[in-house]
Amino acid sequence: MGTEYRLDELARQAGVASTTVRLYQNKGLLDPPRLEGRTGWYDESHLSRLRLIARLQGEGYSLAGIANLLEQWEQGRGLDAVIGVEAELDALIGDVHAIALEPGELLDRFPDGMMTPELMQRASALGLVQVTEDAKVRVADRRFLEAGASLAGMGIPADVILDEWEALVSHADDIAERFISIFESHLAPADWQEALDTDEARDLARTLARLQATARQVLVAALDASVARLGRERLGQLIDR
Repeated sequence: MGTEYRLDELARQAGVASTTVRLYQNKGLLDPPRLEGRTGWYDESHLSRLRLIARLQGEGYSLAGIANLLEQWEQGRGLDAVIGVEAELDALIGDVHAIALEPGELLDRFPDGMMTPELMQRASALGLVQVTEDAKVRVADRRFLEAGASLAGMGIPADVILDEWEALVSHADDIAERFISIFESHLAPADWQEALDTDEARDLARTLARLQATARQVLVAALDASVARLGRERLGQLIDR
């Protein structure tokens, strides 16, 4: 038997509130747990489904739209096949997880008065945060939150942080496009854009996950080298003065 979770642990792993898990069950988006006495046990398929729902919400789907999408998908492929591909797609996220916070918890991460309603609206428009149906604030990636709070703690204004994030996304999209072009040209089969069976979809997800991990290593190394080089140059200019 694989890893199983109680409700609260499942919610923590998925970065959502326990009430959100119950909400998804009530709406038919998530299968009920395996019952052992009065204890419900959830498994990796539930975790994969929660992550898929989070991704679809991030793309702008409503819960009703997600339910309709999943129903159509399952009619064509069967639930087991769908869950299997979802699990492989989770590899594309790696150690990245969304996190759901109470509004007060989010505000406490930043200096008093920094996160104004206007800034929250802009952060939402940029896809960084989203208010969930149970009144939580979902942060798309906890690393965004940690980095933003760290920069704010150093004294950088929140609007400047969001400006830099917006610019960074544009550059990141360009870099990602290059890696995806490599994937399409050299790693994916020639007919990969046609209908795929479950095994083929899983293989492609694994390949793309490996490429993503390699891209991450390359980008971190390149950024470290660039920051060090430019930092030395700028500091050297200051010293010369």
